[in-house]
Amino acid sequence: MKTNLTEGKFLIYTTLAVLLLMATHVFQPQISTIYNPKNYVGFHTLLESFSISISASIMLYGLKKFGATRSSRMLLLGVTFFLVGTLDLLHTLSFKGMPYFITESSIAKATWFWISARLIQSLLIFSILLIPDRILKRDYRAGVLSLGLIIVFLIGFSIINYENSLPLLVVEGRGTTLWKNGLEYIVSLIQFGSLMVALFQYHIEKREEKLAIALAFVFLLLTELIFTIYQSVFDLDNFSGHIFKAFGFYFILKSFYFSPSPNHENLREQDNEQLLKELPGFVFKAAKKGNQFILTVLEGNMLSQIDLYKEEVINRSLTEVFSSSNGTLNEYCHLSLRLQENIRFEMEYMEKSLLISIKPAIDEDEKETIIGTVIDMTGIHQLPVPKRNQKVEINNLQKIVM
Repeated sequence: MKTNLTEGKFLIYTTLAVLLLMATHVFQPQISTIYNPKNYVGFHTLLESFSISISASIMLYGLKKFGATRSSRMLLLGVTFFLVGTLDLLHTLSFKGMPYFITESSIAKATWFWISARLIQSLLIFSILLIPDRILKRDYRAGVLSLGLIIVFLIGFSIINYENSLPLLVVEGRGTTLWKNGLEYIVSLIQFGSLMVALFQYHIEKREEKLAIALAFVFLLLTELIFTIYQSVFDLDNFSGHIFKAFGFYFILKSFYFSPSPNHENLREQDNEQLLKELPGFVFKAAKKGNQFILTVLEGNMLSQIDLYKEEVINRSLTEVFSSSNGTLNEYCHLSLRLQENIRFEMEYMEKSLLISIKPAIDEDEKETIIGTVIDMTGIHQLPVPKRNQKVEINNLQKIVM
């Protein structure tokens, strides 16, 4: 599935995100008249559930994709969103106003889970963008998930048991502390670096998913900046920050979940090329140009046996390449396009009896083309006498194309 995200849309969405942030502050007094902080815990749970669901989807996708591709990037993607989703879940369950969860829910506990998730998220996604993808020989999913569980347990144990000993991050009614702002600025700096890397990769590769991940970093960067200015965990700034985070996670989903694995695509292309080269016959593709068909693709193991070399014949007409056939192949190609049907016939070439199957097609440039497969039938049986109606069709076609 394509993301349908263009450079123009990227600029529009980025501008709208900044304008939305500005409007939230400019019209904050008016919005505050309809905003009820008593509803915040419910909306917070809803917004975080959206982000947690996306994390779970990307985690499952990454782990499943790793099973097919053995891509180190997919493995790291899976464990990244396992950690982020689990820590966001602990943040949601620990939020002030939520029911008792191991200990009393509190601002300090929820905020430390938040900042832990954001630090891990920013560092690991930045690593995914930078580290070259490799094909792993073994299945490390069980080991990596076990390591992820250990990390989550250690973070959760430390925050829950030493909540009162950890530095204070938020003073309710007064806002965030220097500790909180410092950590958020570190995350923001990493997010900005990820944004620059994603845009540079898009400039090089022109892949739409790179724009999607860049747009995700725009929203996530704004999210981190918002979380340095709120006064209360229930105020409008905190609420808008969670909305921006939900948008950021949505575009992460668009980028990773719906994007093909470049490494896997390359491997598949290499396998296809190798398969074509090992074909016992050969395949060709020819585009119609005037009354001739010009070779654009030629692959197969048989080519060297009949002294055909791709470098020499590509972009030449079928009539030139198969001159000894007196134009028969070219005429059958015209017939296939005219009837819009597959045609199978035999032809003598270089003292070999070739069974040729051709079919009409339209290429990416909307040009009429012929795709053909050729098999050596020498010695298997004698060439059949062409059927009368086939002779008539060819003779009539010769008159048309002359």
